Amino acid sequence: MEEASETSGEPRGDPQSYYRKESGIIIVSARGASTHAVTLSCCEQLRRATNACPTILLVFGGGKHTPEVIVETIARVYPQSCVVGGACAGIIVAEGSSCSGSEIGMVAFMSPEFAPHTHYVDLLAHGDLEAGHQLGRLVREQHGANAAVLVLYDSVLSFQPRRLHSAGLLLQGFQTEWPGGMAAMGGGLLTDLNLTDGWMLLNGSVKRHAALALVFPASVTADAIILRAARPISSFMSVTDIDGAEIYTLDGRRALDVVEDHLDAPLTDTAGHPSRIMTLGLKLGEQWENGTPDDYVNRLIVTADRDKGSITLFEPDFYKGALVQLMQNDPAIMLDMAHNRVAKATTRGDGAGQPFLRLYIDCAGRASAMSGTLVEEADVVAAALPDDTPFLGFYSGVEIAPLCGRSRPLDWTGVLATYSVRG
Repeated sequence: MEEASETSGEPRGDPQSYYRKESGIIIVSARGASTHAVTLSCCEQLRRATNACPTILLVFGGGKHTPEVIVETIARVYPQSCVVGGACAGIIVAEGSSCSGSEIGMVAFMSPEFAPHTHYVDLLAHGDLEAGHQLGRLVREQHGANAAVLVLYDSVLSFQPRRLHSAGLLLQGFQTEWPGGMAAMGGGLLTDLNLTDGWMLLNGSVKRHAALALVFPASVTADAIILRAARPISSFMSVTDIDGAEIYTLDGRRALDVVEDHLDAPLTDTAGHPSRIMTLGLKLGEQWENGTPDDYVNRLIVTADRDKGSITLFEPDFYKGALVQLMQNDPAIMLDMAHNRVAKATTRGDGAGQPFLRLYIDCAGRASAMSGTLVEEADVVAAALPDDTPFLGFYSGVEIAPLCGRSRPLDWTGVLATYSVRG
């Protein structure tokens, strides 16, 4: 991939465009140190592709950029467009991936007929569950239960102490308001691999502690491919003391001691931050049958307290009595799934219609800087795409996809979402 200028906002390739009679999507991206220059470069790419004004601009910006400058720059060029999106740890385009924090990527929906409707709440700081209920009620008032939905939310509640918004509670409230077959996909937004901060763009404003639902028209279907990476390295252990996301004991012993016994090395540095990436996995289905990576819901260990002997997970959805296993990233599994599963994706599924957009929501921990792979897993995904459907990905904190009958938050996965127009 050709290196982009860090000062000019040089585009990272020609705009991807895909037009049908009914709809149009344009993907643009650029990278550089100047937020204004990079945003303007993306807008100029759009203007070269079409003179029309986008109905909706879905924008993802690296954490080194100033979100207020992003919305101000876009507003000068496209004052009538609805601008939504938020922070990301990096973006992924057909030409390659980057997680320097200086990237901006945009999906331009050019036709109002197939553009999603936007609904949001900015109340996550007052409770993720209630915010989910409120967002679900807003959506329910205008849309049917089978609509395709993209859910994005601000992952970071605070950095010191490190606390995260719960996708599980947000989804629980959201799905309670929506009985039926609603299939939500999406992700948690954050500024960098260190979970430093998060922000969202909501129709011209910069918000924190917010959640956004993009609801597609009834003519649009959505399908997801879930890519995994972890394998168990321990036997089953019982969660014997837990409070929210903080596990105090496993099998009656200090949880941190149990984890470090398996690793034969310290899990955390002196500040309590993990020196290596580990997860706990909860096996779905029959407990004692041989499983595959697809049978687990994994939770990243984000911090530990050596004095208390506790570990804290990314989500607070494990419970006392749960049987869990220590899971470790396996680069071979990750790259194999990235190539083989994506390559098998079809341009036109049974009754799914014609794809017009692919979004890749990729856990930031799968980037080579975190996973230690020699190649970028996201680049393998981009290279394996089966057609030229417009494609944009971003590095996330949590991935959301349907699993075992309902949408769930996932850790250490990649979710490739394909949006299609019914034939």
